[in-house]
Amino acid sequence: MALDQRLPREERSKVVKMSNRTIYEDLMDLTIALSSERRIETLMARVVEAAMRLSNAEGAAIFTLDRLARHLHRVSFNYRGLTEGSQSEARIAIYGKSLQLNLQEPAAFAVSTATAVNLADINSAAGYDFSNIRQMDKAIGFQTSSLVIAPLIHGDQTIGILQLVNVRDKVTGTVGALPDFLLRPLQSFAAHAAVAIWNTRLLEENQRLIRQLGRQNEELLQENSRLLNKVARKVVKPKGIVGDSPPIERAYGLIARAACSAVPILLRGETGTGKEMMANFIHSSSERSGKPFVAQNCAALPESLLESELFGYVKGAFTGAVANKSGLAHEAHQGTLFLDEIGDMPLSLQAKVLRLLQEGEVRRVGSTKAEYVDVRIVAATNANLEEKIERGEFRKDLFYRLNVFPIVVPPLRERPSDIPKLVNHFLAIAAGNIGRQAPQLSAEALDSLMCWSYPGNVRELRNILERAVLLVDDGQQIGRSHLPAELTGMSGKPAVEMSSTIPDGDLKSIVGQYEALVIEAKLREVNWNQSRAARNLNVSRRTIVEKLQRYDIRRPGSVSRIDLESIES
Repeated sequence: MALDQRLPREERSKVVKMSNRTIYEDLMDLTIALSSERRIETLMARVVEAAMRLSNAEGAAIFTLDRLARHLHRVSFNYRGLTEGSQSEARIAIYGKSLQLNLQEPAAFAVSTATAVNLADINSAAGYDFSNIRQMDKAIGFQTSSLVIAPLIHGDQTIGILQLVNVRDKVTGTVGALPDFLLRPLQSFAAHAAVAIWNTRLLEENQRLIRQLGRQNEELLQENSRLLNKVARKVVKPKGIVGDSPPIERAYGLIARAACSAVPILLRGETGTGKEMMANFIHSSSERSGKPFVAQNCAALPESLLESELFGYVKGAFTGAVANKSGLAHEAHQGTLFLDEIGDMPLSLQAKVLRLLQEGEVRRVGSTKAEYVDVRIVAATNANLEEKIERGEFRKDLFYRLNVFPIVVPPLRERPSDIPKLVNHFLAIAAGNIGRQAPQLSAEALDSLMCWSYPGNVRELRNILERAVLLVDDGQQIGRSHLPAELTGMSGKPAVEMSSTIPDGDLKSIVGQYEALVIEAKLREVNWNQSRAARNLNVSRRTIVEKLQRYDIRRPGSVSRIDLESIES
């Protein structure tokens, strides 16, 4: 529509001059945006606003072509202040069902022919299909009357369109086509906008590629480091683990294989066999060796404290939770989490550990949000997990998930050839801790140490030697007198000596004597732990106590009932 001819010549000239000034101002604004705006969404919003000011339109939108140039996708719009809504995913097909150009669609026509469309009233315009326009209007409660479409051209390539709706005359306020004197400036404005959009998109794509290359470079560096470590890493016995007996060598071999994978490890063995040291060895020999090794004894804390210790908590989760706190699972991220005595973990927490194993997810106490952590689980137990499963005290699914690669750490009584090496090792440590030279060990003392069954395993041997170092004088040998009383009398003979001849007496008394010998032998084997002896003999602890009283069986160094009676009398 041309400028209203009913206006005086002076008024028309004044309107044209004002419009030209607005054009120049908006072009300057866009030029400034080119140099200052680096976010494509913000830039497009500024282009839309500038186009509305330039044309005095009620609404404006930008559509860009997809990579295959088959559809126009609306990427920014402003209709009477509405910038978001159900129509944010609107798109226009460039081709019809017969794969012919859909030139009846105004937007498709403009982008295909690189020609502007300027319609005063779509209700009376012939030759166009406005179904897409009306569908968009319906979605946001708008009514389009006039329509202006300017192609966005960069070089020889059309990248999209700038669409204006309901252009109002700045003097009369009537809705119609864009005045002729504004159409050319609008096309120039659209060309500036196309350059701005192209360059900003190119910049964002370059930044995305730079970030992607940075991530890939970091991954390559990590992989290179992993491969170098794998080549350079030689599985050696860790400091503190001593011995070369066949049982311990078999354990080393399994650990060396386990260290090269990421599967969960279950260490099984009696108390004091060095399971935590083995777990640390697995970690230090694995690809995670440069990351944290975090250990927690599951039997050391009550359920409520253990959960918050392992998985953390959020502020306000309970009284005293004044701030968010990360758990040990968070601290062990990319490293190893060692769960000692997992057989004593409450059932409710076992489910959370299973979730950690399967999904790598943890949930802090008091939070509903799951967090991802990358940890390798190494667990240890001295309990019979199969029996606990039968009693309903341990989850079967968790057992199977942990038992992917079980390793049995042998007890010390199965590796007696390692005892002399361990003795020298622990004597040197114990003496060094108090600033003394390591004392020598007499043959009799070593003989006693070799014959003991060590229910407390390596930890018990270490404690015995630390005590002996404190008792012995400088320059003196450690003799049998420096060892605990239960070890004396063991040299060169079994823990309980049984006669090769049948004792005199009736059958009941003979059976009683033999029963007393068996009970005493079992008690010596487990270091006089009555509960363990009862379990090994498959009787109740009460039965053991009754028979100890009946046969007057007593631990070496203790006072018998007969002695007590004589003292009292």
